[in-house]
Amino acid sequence: MQSDNLFETVGTRHGQVTLFANDTGAISDSLRLYGEWAQNELSFMLSMVHPGDTVIDVGGYIGTHTLAFARHVGEHGQVVTIEAQARSFDLLSRNIRDNGLANVRAENAIASAVAKEEHIPAIDIETPASYGSASLRDVFVPGARQHESSGASEFRVKSIALDELPVASCALIKIDVEGMEDMVLRGAGELIRRHGPAIYAECNSLEDGLRCFRLLREYGYRVRAHVVLAFNEDNFLHCSQNVFMGAREVALVGTPEASDPLEGYEVRQCELLLDIETADDLALALLNKPQYDHEVLRASAAARSGGTAVLDAAVALRESARQAAEKEERIVRELKEHHAQELDDRERKIAGAEEENSKLLAEVDRLRAEVTRAMESERSAREASAELQRATDQITQSMIWRITAPLRALGKKNTDR
Repeated sequence: MQSDNLFETVGTRHGQVTLFANDTGAISDSLRLYGEWAQNELSFMLSMVHPGDTVIDVGGYIGTHTLAFARHVGEHGQVVTIEAQARSFDLLSRNIRDNGLANVRAENAIASAVAKEEHIPAIDIETPASYGSASLRDVFVPGARQHESSGASEFRVKSIALDELPVASCALIKIDVEGMEDMVLRGAGELIRRHGPAIYAECNSLEDGLRCFRLLREYGYRVRAHVVLAFNEDNFLHCSQNVFMGAREVALVGTPEASDPLEGYEVRQCELLLDIETADDLALALLNKPQYDHEVLRASAAARSGGTAVLDAAVALRESARQAAEKEERIVRELKEHHAQELDDRERKIAGAEEENSKLLAEVDRLRAEVTRAMESERSAREASAELQRATDQITQSMIWRITAPLRALGKKNTDR
């Protein structure tokens, strides 16, 4: 029984996903950081699929794409997911079960050209590694290596051809099997001719891609290369940290000439959709993938024998462009900081002027109030004086005043003496 410390569970865009705690690959890192994996790629594939459709997911791993396909096609649709590694298949089954996806059929098998039993190396989930990158191609390439029929590091697994799957229809076949994509296609000829599904096959090298390209053309398919950014700015957890830098992924997209599901598709800013008609077309498509340099070309015989001059020049050019971009970013940042300081100074001056203006306005209001009070006092005094004059006039004009006039005159004479 495996320890719970070997697993961890995260919430993602397409449901709850349990992953291997010791997985050091990009899939697990992306699920932890962004709550999704290859969403730009997935969105493109889902544009070719509708509710009620059937999708075959070859290389299901732990179910990141399977969950998305299952939710998209709905309860009336179906997903057949195929995963060879027993440990990965167990986790795939667990994630399907935990998300209540009754429309998924999971196969613990190798999708290949023929049906038989194979012995393949097992992943060790107690040892940190990139489990999703494990390739089985050398198992099927004659003379690549000799396989032991037993041992703790190997196990038996059946190999099936997609033609054997009992599906009534198929809208999309997604293939991500680390270099075995052409073998999957060789075992799917009848299914492809019968149902005309879109094909989305990972393409990591020119050699692998050309094998798939030729098969797709044999099936009468139009072939394009889908070049897409690994980082999704609008990721589920709204994380702005881009651990993928400028990395892109490339896949071959095969569609029936007669009924192309990509007809009218509007290419997004995060992707390129390039027509592939020759090996040169595919080479150009792969050169749009920055990591193609160190992942494939520098490991080639031509590179080992001195053919790296153009690669070194490209690296130098990218480094120069990076430095120029950093310099431009620094200048812009400094200008912003300078303008921000100037703006702060202006705002402080404006705030000071506004404060002084407020004081002046308050003083004006005070003086205006004093003037108003003085004018009010003056008006009141004038009214009192006028009232006194009226009273005086009334007295002097009265009969009593006239009768008492001699008495007032006599009093005045006595006062004068």
